[in-house]
Amino acid sequence: MNTDAAVDTTTLNDMIEVLNDGRTFYEEAAIEVKRADLKTLFVRMARIKQSIANDLRTAVVANGAMPAEGGSFAGKLRTVYAEVRAKLSSHKDDEYVTQLEEFEDRIMCAFKNAASASDDQAVRTIANRYMPEVMRDHNEMKALKEITAH
Repeated sequence: MNTDAAVDTTTLNDMIEVLNDGRTFYEEAAIEVKRADLKTLFVRMARIKQSIANDLRTAVVANGAMPAEGGSFAGKLRTVYAEVRAKLSSHKDDEYVTQLEEFEDRIMCAFKNAASASDDQAVRTIANRYMPEVMRDHNEMKALKEITAH
């Protein structure tokens, strides 16, 4: 492999980890919430995260590196914290929406940073390719959080 053309797989793997964190939490939340519309939404969001992460894994492998398979340590801690809060809440569904919106913030931040701050043009291109989906999901969860807060 020509290292001059190598893609920054570390950044791609960081993006995969944050997507994996989000996917895992959406899957867990889909099981826990009572409202059918939220279950459906959370399953759809988990699939989107999985799809994007799969594409990023392909880019990592194509550049001769091992793709991240799990999530981040911070994501695991955040998930545990959110689950405890939801279990203690009298409005469990609303608490999951709030916590998932915060996960969307993390995902959007990771993609924005990759799109604007990466030294690697290929990483910026990949991040920008998925930015519309990332923004759509973020905005959808933000709007849902605002509705449930009232």
